[in-house]
Amino acid sequence: MSKLYVVGIGPGDLDHMTFQANEALDAADAVVGYKTYLDLINPLIAGKEIVSSGMMKEVERCREALDLAASGKTVALVSSGDAGIYGMAGLALELAAEMAAPPEIVVVPGVSAVQAAAAVLGAPLMHDFAVISLSDLLTPWDLIKRRLGAAAEADFVVALYNPRSKGRVQQIEEARRILLSARPADTPVGIVRNALREGEERVVTTLGRMLDHPIDMFSLVIVGNSATFVDPAGRMVTPRGYKAGTGDRGPGTRKKQKNAVDEHLSDSPPQILNSRSPVPGPRSLMIVGTASDVGKSVLTAGICRILKNRGLRVAPFKSQNMALNSAVTPEGGEIGRAQAVQAAACGIPPHVDMNPILLKPSSDTGSQVIVAGEVVGNMSVREYHAYKPVAFERVRESFDRLSSAHDFVVIEGAGSIAEINLKAHDIANLKVAEMAGCRAILVADIDRGGVFAQIVGTMELLEPAERERIAGIVINKFRGDPSLLAPGIEFVEKRTGVPVLGVVPCFTGFRIPEEDSVALEKRKTGSGERGTTAGERLNIGVVKLSRISNYTDFDALEGEPDVRLTYVEGADQLRGLDLLIIPGSKATTTDLYFLMERGLFEAIRAFRGPIVGICGGYQMLGKRVSDPHAVESGIREAEGLGLLDVVTVMLEKKTTHQARAELLPAGYQVAPRCRGELEGYEIHMGETILGPSVRPFARATERSGRAVEVLDGAVSCDGRVFGTYLHGIFDNAGFRSAFLNKLRRAKGLDERPAAEVQDDPFDLLAAHLEKHLDMDRLLAICGLAR
Repeated sequence: MSKLYVVGIGPGDLDHMTFQANEALDAADAVVGYKTYLDLINPLIAGKEIVSSGMMKEVERCREALDLAASGKTVALVSSGDAGIYGMAGLALELAAEMAAPPEIVVVPGVSAVQAAAAVLGAPLMHDFAVISLSDLLTPWDLIKRRLGAAAEADFVVALYNPRSKGRVQQIEEARRILLSARPADTPVGIVRNALREGEERVVTTLGRMLDHPIDMFSLVIVGNSATFVDPAGRMVTPRGYKAGTGDRGPGTRKKQKNAVDEHLSDSPPQILNSRSPVPGPRSLMIVGTASDVGKSVLTAGICRILKNRGLRVAPFKSQNMALNSAVTPEGGEIGRAQAVQAAACGIPPHVDMNPILLKPSSDTGSQVIVAGEVVGNMSVREYHAYKPVAFERVRESFDRLSSAHDFVVIEGAGSIAEINLKAHDIANLKVAEMAGCRAILVADIDRGGVFAQIVGTMELLEPAERERIAGIVINKFRGDPSLLAPGIEFVEKRTGVPVLGVVPCFTGFRIPEEDSVALEKRKTGSGERGTTAGERLNIGVVKLSRISNYTDFDALEGEPDVRLTYVEGADQLRGLDLLIIPGSKATTTDLYFLMERGLFEAIRAFRGPIVGICGGYQMLGKRVSDPHAVESGIREAEGLGLLDVVTVMLEKKTTHQARAELLPAGYQVAPRCRGELEGYEIHMGETILGPSVRPFARATERSGRAVEVLDGAVSCDGRVFGTYLHGIFDNAGFRSAFLNKLRRAKGLDERPAAEVQDDPFDLLAAHLEKHLDMDRLLAICGLAR
């Protein structure tokens, strides 16, 4: 008789599979499952017929397994964890009931995720417990809330499956609120990510502080009951009652354990996060400016590294960022690139709480609004002003989480703090300092001239309460002898009553990625080696689009000593280029018309050298870009440059991932002898379809930490033109070296290895600032002793 095994393979490590599961897989002729799970058991299924599919294909997978079994084959349908707990067993039995002649179905149990997580945490499930999934894809959220409330009131230990995803961030917050209504904030909570498999992470915290820690779809959260405690080794224990007086205790009985819990959380083993006692003092500092592009982002990064080097857990924060130069967090959220850079200075991964509101201008009067890493829509200035009270609540929530999880938060302001017409709607400057209860340092840019007028004028335009928040002034980007500024500094300090903390010279010898295209105005060309002629170097042009985004993609190219990089604004600048790059754009169809208006459209078509398109630039290289939902602009369709046989359709859902990829054969044509995996990130609205006369450039193997197989980019038949959605591709030293060396060989230049990695730029920046700032005063403003 035909047979279908529904096999629970456990948490993923082969050591935790049952003997029966191994025997079922060995007996199977065919194995059906989600590709990621099949990869985990690949050594056990070699040589068998494999049927794999992606996420959200459970019904199709199950039907295929049943059909194969009904045809006479022995089939194993693979399910992670236990097949009968949020697994495939129930669906298999439901669908089999509809068949005229169903196969025999054998359910093979496995170690469930909740068992795996409990083992990692200690013994939190020793008494009655409830398991609740927070995913509302198949269960109404109102019903999930009722179940949470009932479990909380009944004093069950509660295990939460599917606690948070990229598109589902509020459910875990609501679940915590419901649980807090029935049990105290010091209730122990365990968070386990990738339980019993590679990449395992474990956190023991409390119900009141659980949201201070990363939680995602790879996590399982266990919330203790009134008897659960944390032992001296940091393990969660829920007593069963074997010892007299230890079982079924009321909510007040954990008082005996409270001191032990507090001691554990303040002095716990390395795997327990949030272990440092908070530093005394204000716990935050704000860096504000007299204008945009005065150096706030860089100074914020430097101060973050200074405090990190003093042993503090530091995080950056910018409530509202307006920038087309964005970054992607490990969870797939989108934030301003400056905050990702500042997170690197702090030595921590970027998180959407570091920049809860991101505005990406799509026109002169409107922007795409991104909240907590997700697009909420396009808004005009008037619409966004009306939305700001909602936005500021998200700002407050994000700051509270960051502040609770770190010793210190360095906050960056936006633009000028003295814009009188904007102050009534301020959610980015001194209103944030007021919210945080912190002092601020005012930064002025001497390089643009009139620095003393900048400082005094800004201070004069502030209200008395606002002026009180300014604790120090920094004069930035100085060139020359600082002693010449002494009379002006004396005047400023006397006029404003605020000390000047230092004069910071222009940074040399290193570079921090800039935030957005405000700084691009000052950078028309790169340098290249001194004394070289156009024939002795590589001349690379980047088209300066009207909505250019993520131009930091090309910083690594500028770091190559024989590269001269130019930002192209007219057709005449294409002459003599060895490579032309079309960068990303916030409004692809709009920028296609921009190319036509500037006379660049036909000039690019006529350009005979190599051409690269990144993201929006890749879309422009195709035959057509359609925007049926008007997600980027009012232009519904635009003719592309026609240099690649692809067409792009804009979708309403934005794709945002940190990504890994591997070159395909056409990619090796572009970068011969390239070695190693590619890393980068994706931020795009469209889907691009390849025609017969191009080949895919690469294959994405991982997105936001999840294994995938997705084709990326396109390469022309002759290899002259290629496009990719992978931002940061030139940051990969192996690819950059192989790609540039192909250009060098074509020009008769010597090949070069990739530019050597310099010393950590953040440590260089920190040393630079410490040399030129009054550190005793700065640390005192931060509430810290030197």
